[in-house]
Amino acid sequence: MRNKSIRLTLGQRFRANLTAWFPARQIVIREGATVRAVTLTTRLQASVAGAGLFCAAWMIAGTTGYIYQSFKVDKKNGEIERTRLAYHELIEEVSSQHEKFMSITKDLNYYRTYLLTLIEQNEGLRNDLASIHNRLEDSETERERYASAEEALRKQLHGLEGELTNLSERNDLLQTDVTVMRTRIVSTDDERRRAAAARASIDRNIARLEGELSSAQNRAVELEKILVQKQQIVDQAQSGRRQAVADRDAAVEKAAQIEAKMATLAQQQQQALAKLQERTQGTLQRVEAVFTAAGVDPKRLSPLVTGRDGKGARGGPFIPWSDQVKELAPEVRGKTDQLGTSVERLEVLRPLLSSLPLAVPVRNDYAVMSNFGYRKDPFNGRAALHEGLDLQAPLRTPIRPGAPGRIVFAGWHPQYGRLVEVDHGYSIRTRYAHMDEISVTDGQEVDRATVLGLMGKSGRASGIHLHYEVVVNGRPLDPANFMRAASYVFKVK
Repeated sequence: MRNKSIRLTLGQRFRANLTAWFPARQIVIREGATVRAVTLTTRLQASVAGAGLFCAAWMIAGTTGYIYQSFKVDKKNGEIERTRLAYHELIEEVSSQHEKFMSITKDLNYYRTYLLTLIEQNEGLRNDLASIHNRLEDSETERERYASAEEALRKQLHGLEGELTNLSERNDLLQTDVTVMRTRIVSTDDERRRAAAARASIDRNIARLEGELSSAQNRAVELEKILVQKQQIVDQAQSGRRQAVADRDAAVEKAAQIEAKMATLAQQQQQALAKLQERTQGTLQRVEAVFTAAGVDPKRLSPLVTGRDGKGARGGPFIPWSDQVKELAPEVRGKTDQLGTSVERLEVLRPLLSSLPLAVPVRNDYAVMSNFGYRKDPFNGRAALHEGLDLQAPLRTPIRPGAPGRIVFAGWHPQYGRLVEVDHGYSIRTRYAHMDEISVTDGQEVDRATVLGLMGKSGRASGIHLHYEVVVNGRPLDPANFMRAASYVFKVK
């Protein structure tokens, strides 16, 4: 009973307060002689006040949500711009690393050529050294022969000296005989004549022996000169041999230094290649993640990717890459092959990436009113396939393309109203429908900053919005996937 009385008291207080705040009022309306009164009850006034408060709260909540969403969109746009700049910086760094790699390869080729030259010089020095060895052996043989000849000449000189001694002794005897004969000659003329004849004979023998002695002495002098010349040749050969050995040792030391430097360069090149391969592979994975998120298989796009048509044609003489890197270490050759494959793959995907419509056509605040796929038709309520994405924004909001391309249609369509269709290459097209105004013409080249037109509700539309389609190889895909894939594009530290 007490609780019931408390509830009655609260109810009575609430009704008393309502009556005090909203007392019953009457509005008197006079029309000529007729007077009417409209009574505004407390309940009616309270209901109107509650409705007003609800509307005010709803407007405050809506304004707060709008401001929050605007802040998030601005933040996302800033992140997209920063990541786009980071992606371009990464592409420039990949190009720089590639140029550095080519410069290192050029230096390695230069050092290899220089090393081959040193090896050839070393071979020449070895041949010269072998020739000097042969000459030294020949010189030693000739020296031994000259020594034998000198010994024979010395023996001959000793023999000549012995003969001269004998001749001297015989001369002394002959002088004695001459003296004796002179004594005898005094006695007789016959003996005198015989003595004169013997003396003449002795003089002739002495003259002949003196000529032979002079000839032998001259020959000994000539042999001594030849021996001195041969000794000089041997000394020169030994000096040349010592110089050749020194040159060979210097060449070997220089070759060892060059080999050590080449090993250091090879290690540095391998480290640079590993780092470049890691960064290139990471970039390639992130680019492929964009295609995966967008639901696009690059292999199924236009033949431009594989170079089988006019614009993508390639040619030139076949020069095997293995011939360019055959002098490198096997592990370095393997890394260059892997890097070449990754770079080639990245070069193929880069133009495809720029052709993907990743940018949102409406850069201002917008709301997604209808997603891709199944929906109920807004006019007849029947199940239907929605091949695009409906983005709502204020009337005449600028509309821009999702990627660079060329206008292939700009005009009126019975269903789409004012329609613009952009060809981005590689069989990728986008459509922008229900515009209020078209700002481009057929055949015009556009980029992401070009305004295609202004948002409206032309054609089969129930209100102001943009109907946005993405068509790949003639098949419509969900534009929301491309818009979400933009967050993967430039996730680069």
